[in-house]
Amino acid sequence: MSDKKTQTCRILAVANQKGGVGKTTTSINLAAALAAGGARVVLVDLDPQGNASTGVSVAYDARKGGTYGLLMLEKTAHDLLQPTEVPNLSVIASDTELVGAEIELVDAPDRETRLRSALAPLQAEADYIIIDCPPVWAC
Repeated sequence: MSDKKTQTCRILAVANQKGGVGKTTTSINLAAALAAGGARVVLVDLDPQGNASTGVSVAYDARKGGTYGLLMLEKTAHDLLQPTEVPNLSVIASDTELVGAEIELVDAPDRETRLRSALAPLQAEADYIIIDCPPVWAC
């Protein structure tokens, strides 16, 4: 028997239909606390306002792109992954283009699984993926 512990990446979505209930604050603090404890964490900002990205000190003009490109399959998760000032914490930032994603994905045959598929390559490198959802979405 091997003594190696099997790596399992946990994906947690912070979601609520109502805005202003602390989803972003919870996502940022949970991600930072896990990273401070030594876990490798990726924060995924799915809110077009981009407050989770800003909250981990990634300014809008410093973003490599956003989750819109991830959902539209224009960029990979690795292309968009950015380090933060917090050790062990990376972010896939949001952008304002994300507002149109819901409408653009209506006819996409894989719309229900697109995010899961796009984030799959990160699971081997992260202990946790924390998803900050916008209001109304059921991530």
